[in-house]
Amino acid sequence: MDHGGKNKIPDWFWIDPNLGCTSDAFKVFCNFTGGGQTCLHPVASDKLEFGVGKVQMKFLHLLSSEASQSITFHCLGDSTYNTKDKSSSTGPVQREDSKPWFIGWNKHISEKDTLLEPNLIQDECKIQDGSWHQSRFFFHTQDSCQLPIIDIQEFSSSLRNYQLHIEIGPVCFL
Repeated sequence: MDHGGKNKIPDWFWIDPNLGCTSDAFKVFCNFTGGGQTCLHPVASDKLEFGVGKVQMKFLHLLSSEASQSITFHCLGDSTYNTKDKSSSTGPVQREDSKPWFIGWNKHISEKDTLLEPNLIQDECKIQDGSWHQSRFFFHTQDSCQLPIIDIQEFSSSLRNYQLHIEIGPVCFL
């Protein structure tokens, strides 16, 4: 995606990884200052859909050596809940196994000590003070066909008045 010139400013481009008919091209964000990342944004920030066909995604995976993506849980827990009750869950992120399951493009499930293990970079959803908090997961893998995340198996919460909003970040290929 070299577009000439000395100033390589991040911008939006249409790409066609399978080099076939341009009718299946899709729009990506190219970050030349970030090492040449090609970032594919979800169709909506709360949807695990990227508007790209399987053939085009396969070619994007084949042309990439690594991929990354972030997913953020925005959560609000009722501070009136008795957190000392050990028989209840403390939310979708903070449980005995501590993480929801994420399912990657190649249908693999995120697990500890695997290529799809997420890095939990912020973990505030366990705070139950009646305010909104965030838990943020970051994925970085050398197996680009594991991303984007296509499904999240969240854990239901027994907290009263517990609200959850999921924000899906772009998947970036290098």
